[in-house]
Amino acid sequence: MAPRIFRSAFPDETIVQRSIFTHQFPEPPVYPPEYPAYVDAQTGVTLNRGHIKDLALTFACALRNEKHAKRGDTIMMFSPNSICWPVVVFGAVAAGLRCTFANTAYTADELAYQYKDSHAYLICTTRANLKTVQRMLTSETVGVRLKEDAERRIILLPDDFNWVPGVKKTDAKKHILGLTAFEDLLKLGRLDREEQFQGVDAEQETVFLCYSSGTTGKPKGVETTHQNLTTVLDMVHSGFPILSPTGDRMLAVLPFYHIYGLVKLLLFPFICGVSTIVMPHFDPLAFCESIQRYKVTITLIVPPVLVVIARHDCVEQYDMSSLRIMFSGAAPLGGELVKAVKSRLRPTNQPPLHIVQGYGLTETSPTTHLLPILPAPQWGNMTEESKYGSIGFLLPNLEARLVVDDKDGHAQTDDEVIDAPEGERGELWIRGRSIMKGYLNNPTANTNAFFPYSSSPPSDPTPGSRWFKTGDIGIVDKDGFFWIVDRKKELIKYKGFQVPPAELESVLLTHPKVADAGVIGVESAKESTELPRAYIVPADSSIVSSDRAAELSREVQDWVKTKVSRHKFLRGGVVVVPVIPKSASGKILRRYLKEQAMKELAGRDPADIHAVEKLRTKL
Repeated sequence: MAPRIFRSAFPDETIVQRSIFTHQFPEPPVYPPEYPAYVDAQTGVTLNRGHIKDLALTFACALRNEKHAKRGDTIMMFSPNSICWPVVVFGAVAAGLRCTFANTAYTADELAYQYKDSHAYLICTTRANLKTVQRMLTSETVGVRLKEDAERRIILLPDDFNWVPGVKKTDAKKHILGLTAFEDLLKLGRLDREEQFQGVDAEQETVFLCYSSGTTGKPKGVETTHQNLTTVLDMVHSGFPILSPTGDRMLAVLPFYHIYGLVKLLLFPFICGVSTIVMPHFDPLAFCESIQRYKVTITLIVPPVLVVIARHDCVEQYDMSSLRIMFSGAAPLGGELVKAVKSRLRPTNQPPLHIVQGYGLTETSPTTHLLPILPAPQWGNMTEESKYGSIGFLLPNLEARLVVDDKDGHAQTDDEVIDAPEGERGELWIRGRSIMKGYLNNPTANTNAFFPYSSSPPSDPTPGSRWFKTGDIGIVDKDGFFWIVDRKKELIKYKGFQVPPAELESVLLTHPKVADAGVIGVESAKESTELPRAYIVPADSSIVSSDRAAELSREVQDWVKTKVSRHKFLRGGVVVVPVIPKSASGKILRRYLKEQAMKELAGRDPADIHAVEKLRTKL
């Protein structure tokens, strides 16, 4: 049977083969150099487009001549969001380097793993993160023995803005002896032009090494090429032209070290001529204050941010009427949460506020699907409410499949792969020029991730010819909208039924006493099956350490029975916790919940515990 392949409703874009730097800074410029590009949210200090190019080429010159970096070397960024980021990233790319980005919450050991695995040498960091970096460099994993050698690798980012052109100088903190200061590297000349990556070089040369979130096992280094990035930026820009260089301002609250923030907040607004207001991290008060102060029109968020906005008192303290689009990604977004936020921010829907989501992975650079702003003439009479929870349409230049069977990953030909019948669910496979080159140093992961694929990267220089297996279970509705219903590896198997954790989590979040939730399966030897088990964060945090926790657990467990089918009952129990462990992008780290469940059960069968609790309730 022929493969059932879905194609984008949008016309393909011309694939360009050049450096992402060249793509961002074309000659002649598309937008005037005086246009503001990046703004520090707290102070208002601004870098315009001309500043960014000049500073990037200056930083690139210093990397080449002062730090002796050469094409293909790797530099690591270990810092909260700041307006230093575009200078470092664009400068490193102009110098021909690869960039890897580390989670600022990492311990020295976690950082050492990525530093070593990515083959990084130079590392940019802040004073606040410096001790972690120093411990990492001298750790057993990295093994830098000489203090001078460790110091040569560090570029210390500033806490002030004395390096920004036109800004009034302030008293600077005392320099740390032995370390290279970022601002000193901006005084050593300027490259005439960026390093060139054309043709096959653009296809094959890795430029970014983001690390997958590691919900299971160790994080994997994702090799993103210049062409991956130029393609995804052009796909989003052409498929959904929603940004106006003169009318829009975007708020950057998501971390730049994650590919979602990196591409959609650092790169995408710049190529659209839109200014980005940069916050170091999410804080509810600062978030709302920045929207009011800068009249922000668009912000990218993750579902946990929307949960806060739906409940936090600060929302009423600020004017957020300038906001017209909240774009969610990185984790599933439920319709009930969308309704709650819209009713809170726009009780009269004037002016309109659109809360939409898209879909993508680190491996897809990241975006593959976007939900359009509805209603719209080209989409008929469809309303936004009717598509809450959908990830929207496939972007240009991409193809997709929904696969129900690939012989557990061992299929070698299309004849062995079974696609889902129309209207039914299957694992989402995607192919196109924006799909990653592969996982760094990980042939086993590459073999498992692609179809067809061998343990060695393909010699055929035609990226996009292989299907990437996302691991997500999706469906397509009659209008051509895609929906993600769960993760292939996370489905709970209860007595022949498949129970989607995301569905139960969405239900739990509608309970008025539940602020957050995570669901896993726990193995019952007695029942010979998995049982759904929920972890909930109460809206009233005082319940966590009180006698009311058990009462809330029973209440929620009984309440869920009124909302779902019998096979989805929380037979594994409900546990009240202070927080649900999540990655920076908002994905629930279920492995931590599974580890917690093992400790809590301590060898006891969850079916027996549930039976005892049921008896106690009757008594």
